[in-house]
Amino acid sequence: MKQHFKSERGQALILIVLAILGLFGMTALAIDGGNAFSDRRHAQNAADTAALAAALAKIRGQDWSTTGLNRASNNGYDNDGTTNIVEIHDPPISGTYAGDAEYIQVIVISNVDTYFGPVVGIDQITNRVQAVAHAIPGTIQPMYEGNAIVSLSPHNCPAMTYNGNANTVIDNTGIFVNSDCPGAAFFNNSSSAQLTAMCLTSVGGIDYNPGAINIPPECIISGAEPYPYPPTNIVLPNPTCSGNAIKVGNVLKPGNWTGTFPPSGVTALESGVFCVHGNFRMNAGDVLTGNNVVIDMVSGDVRWNGGATINLDAPDNGPFAGLLIYLPMTNSSEVNINGNSSSSITGTILAPASPVSVEGSGGVEGINSQIIGYTVDFSGNGGTLISYTGSENYDAGESPVLELTH
Repeated sequence: MKQHFKSERGQALILIVLAILGLFGMTALAIDGGNAFSDRRHAQNAADTAALAAALAKIRGQDWSTTGLNRASNNGYDNDGTTNIVEIHDPPISGTYAGDAEYIQVIVISNVDTYFGPVVGIDQITNRVQAVAHAIPGTIQPMYEGNAIVSLSPHNCPAMTYNGNANTVIDNTGIFVNSDCPGAAFFNNSSSAQLTAMCLTSVGGIDYNPGAINIPPECIISGAEPYPYPPTNIVLPNPTCSGNAIKVGNVLKPGNWTGTFPPSGVTALESGVFCVHGNFRMNAGDVLTGNNVVIDMVSGDVRWNGGATINLDAPDNGPFAGLLIYLPMTNSSEVNINGNSSSSITGTILAPASPVSVEGSGGVEGINSQIIGYTVDFSGNGGTLISYTGSENYDAGESPVLELTH
């Protein structure tokens, strides 16, 4: 009796066909999915660059919307309404920064045609990406919130000292200490003098003898937010001199000067910018006057004897209005201001890398300045009055903010 067996050759063919279909599907997914992923990355890059371009245009006072759209178009997203849509919003309409006018939002919606998707009813894949940029225009305003005395050192202990045997009055404003020193950001060991100011603000702790300061208790503040150091929150000035300073009789004309400043025999400075490569020394009996002058201490220190008579004031207008003496970050030499009742200085003393000391002898009432140093020390045996008026001092540009936040 014969046995009959069914052939299995047809089953193998079916398995092969199914395998081919599976490979085809995986290939189709890889191609369409890869195209969609590539477009998403491209769209995100376009949104990022468009947001930054629009934010920069806003800071510059230009047409931020057109600028952003043009940048997106240059990257392949031309807002044609069919293959892609580009939206630019100021302020953003969604997300963390919705409604905040400091931010610009760019949304890119891109439609990617599929090659194999129509087989399963998917003709397009839509990508939606966004980018948000922070844009704050630079401003011109008083440095360090208009505090008359500012110590910028981030860590010195102490960063500001008050010594001597005479009272010091900071009129119209206050003192800011940038140091995070926990116990002696402000230090006072004077036994007979009193410091008067509107406010005393410090990043670190405040150490003082009871009764030695005359400041409202509610305005003695520690734990303040620090400023960056070296300074990046402001645009530091950049005075320049095109020629050499020339001495004519007892008058020095503006320009570059190398050596001790002012030169022997000079008692007056002509209006303008003086770029000094040397020490600024005023000895007992010396006299110096100058109206609308800027003294840029490119190198060298500043030492004024209390017996000198000094009457200097900063320019009233122009790019350096209110700037009297400037030591750039590259010059960390000492600044020692020792005045008397016959002297008068008006304008900002800006020495962000230098130790600054202010000494009074016989009473000083003519300092109409904002004094900014790396560290600041008050001492002396004569009362000192420092009056700050914003219009008479230097207003620095605050750097614009431009950053991608997503």
